Formats: sequence, structure tokens, C-alpha cells
Amino acid sequence: MPKAKFLLLAAIITCLIVTGCGSSCTKTTAISTGDLSSHYDGNWKYENKELGLSLNLPNEWFLQTSLGRIQYYVPLSKNAPEDMVRQKTLTLEDAQANKGALFTVRDVKPEDGAGAAISFVLTDAQSQKEENAELRIGSATLKGASARTSRGTSTITVFKNYGCFDLKIFAEYTTPEQLEKIKALLATAKI
Repeated sequence: MPKAKFLLLAAIITCLIVTGCGSSCTKTTAISTGDLSSHYDGNWKYENKELGLSLNLPNEWFLQTSLGRIQYYVPLSKNAPEDMVRQKTLTLEDAQANKGALFTVRDVKPEDGAGAAISFVLTDAQSQKEENAELRIGSATLKGASARTSRGTSTITVFKNYGCFDLKIFAEYTTPEQLEKIKALLATAKI
């Protein structure tokens, strides 16, 4: 009898680990992309109720966005068009195809030099690699990895899991002062 219980338990564990037994994640599983908007007082805010995430964005920063292959930068001191986050939901299939970028904000336009940048991306849930860094997002501390790029910038990438999806927050900076700007902005978030 104990051998039968052991085999049953081993089969259940194997099923859960190998096949994702009971997993409800399919290509059509969807998650909200949230809303990015300006308010009557001129301040911008990103809010995603499904993720429990809200973030006020500084007026002196720029929203990096694209139309086709053309990148452009919207000063956050301007009012936001209502469709800055064009897609209202994201499927797991899109996330797996690297189409989950929500938005990026920068403290300067790239042509004005290397600056601080923060990107918010929804990806499919992935196993995390070595954790050697962390960022504080509101009252939560998220763990992730830091790296140096070939462009001479430093990055910190952290993740928060939401079942089938991960929210990836990617911070890029050159100087310690830029990292402090990023940390100050993320400290005002709620997650």
C-alpha cells in the first residue's frame, strides 16, 4: 500500500512539473494592458486594475512610442491622446511573440544623450534566471538581474508573475544619478 501511494504521488508531481496539468494557459488567454492617460491637471498616469499597478509619470519625462517602424517621443508635459496604449488586451500568443510592450518612458530623448529609461512589458511566464538585483516598486521589492550592455549602459530587469503572464520592468541607465531617478519614480507606484 505505501508503494502505491508513493507511485500515485510521484505521478501527480510529474504531471504538474512536466505537463502543467490543470494549467489554464492557452494561446487565447488574455490580460489587460491597462490605460495610460493624462488628467485634467496635466499629470500622466498608467493604471492596470487587473495587475493592481498604478504609476504617476513625471511631466519632464518623455513617452517613447512607435508608429510602424518610426520611434517618436511624446513629452509628458503635453496631454495624452486617449489611445496611447492601443491594444486593450494582450493574448498569451502575442506575449510569446514578444508583442507585449506596454510603454517606455525616458528622462531625455535619445538624440539628447544616454538617459534613464523604464520599460513595462507583459511576457509569457518564464522561469527566472540568476537574481542579483532588485527594484522597489511602491511597497513591493521585486527581484531580478542586472547587466552591462554593449552600449555602456547598465540595466536592471525585474519580474512579477500574474499566472500565465509576467510583468517585466526593465530599467536602463548610465549614471548613479539616473538610477536614483528611476528608483524615485518606481517608489511612487502601487503594485
